[in-house]
Amino acid sequence: MSVPKDWQAFKKMKGDTLLYFVFVLVFFFMSLGTTLVTIFGILSLYVWLFAGKIKGLRFIARNSWFWPVLVFMVLPWVGLLYTPNLSGVGIDYAGKSHYWLYTITVASISFAVFPPERLIQAFLAGLALNAVVAIYQFAGFVPLTRGYEYRGFGEGYGVLSVFLIVGILSASYYFGKAAEKKIKVLLSLLILLYFFHLIIMQGRAGYVTFVLLSPLIVHNLFRKIGFLKILLACVCLLSLMSLSPIVRERVRLSIDQLEHHVHAEGDGAWGKEYTKHQDRFFMWYGAIPIFLENPFLGVGTGGYQTAMKQRGKPGDPDMAHPHNNLLHMAVSYGIVGIIAYLWLFVEIIRNAWEQRETPVGFFVLSAAIVVFVSGLFNTTILDVGTLFLLAVAVGLQQAFPKFVSAGNMHVEAKP
Repeated sequence: MSVPKDWQAFKKMKGDTLLYFVFVLVFFFMSLGTTLVTIFGILSLYVWLFAGKIKGLRFIARNSWFWPVLVFMVLPWVGLLYTPNLSGVGIDYAGKSHYWLYTITVASISFAVFPPERLIQAFLAGLALNAVVAIYQFAGFVPLTRGYEYRGFGEGYGVLSVFLIVGILSASYYFGKAAEKKIKVLLSLLILLYFFHLIIMQGRAGYVTFVLLSPLIVHNLFRKIGFLKILLACVCLLSLMSLSPIVRERVRLSIDQLEHHVHAEGDGAWGKEYTKHQDRFFMWYGAIPIFLENPFLGVGTGGYQTAMKQRGKPGDPDMAHPHNNLLHMAVSYGIVGIIAYLWLFVEIIRNAWEQRETPVGFFVLSAAIVVFVSGLFNTTILDVGTLFLLAVAVGLQQAFPKFVSAGNMHVEAKP
């Protein structure tokens, strides 16, 4: 080789290696707060640029999963053109579209050289570390985060609940595939660790998401049992959840709130006007007429907050988003937003389902399903943690055989 070509090959090898290990750290720190994961995420962009990985974008752009991602990157900026809330949450929401750049950077890893499964294992390790810290908080050995929540180093319980359920699903997959008894024991302990952390937090949306996906967890753990036994095992999981006083307290609160709406009269029921008895009903109920009045393009990025303020009473608190992914896309971007949202998740789940018997395929499938189901109760595509998880999970599709290309299969260095 000539010296210039040799230097370029060396630079590319170093860039590939650095990009991969940056993402190992990204996946490890994902559940440990936003500061470090953001730093390493930005570092991945610098490595991607300076290592010349941008040249591989032409290969990534050929894949079917890339186009809904591109729509998600562009749509919030288009929505700024007609939003009534440009200087408020509008520009903030549009700025979050940069997280989809991490989809491209993780997809640029040379997966034939660097195994994507290590990224999943780094995620599980970081999640376990955070759960251990949370248990120490629960036992009183470590101060509580922000004084009231057993969340370890993590952020909100909504985000951590998503991470923990993805972790439980992934660990249950490994359990079902493991042959050695000691590996199964370790994975059982890991699942129990995640489960315990989940039920000592206050996230009701996390409880519901876990219950809805519990049949899949049981199926992974005991692949040969029938449908009725799966249902019985799910009931047992519900019983275990009820052992937590925090879960019982949150369930009682939910029952009290529902009873209020059942017995309330007139506009005081089911979100027709704001009440402290489950404000999500108010957010959901208000989103529907906003969408029906603006069905094609919605009210723009962040426009929901202004529209709700105009419809409500002067003393009503600000509602930044409707706490539902689909309603958020509908009110913000109309039918276009609904199509974009469904396109993204249908594409991810379809691709991941084909690879569900592989560690990476099942992880991507788990992340997509958990974010989608949890997105019925929270706007997970706006929360930094869950958006980051979704973005990198989408990028991991590049490791699937159907998307492998010469652009990311090998390092172009030759002796």
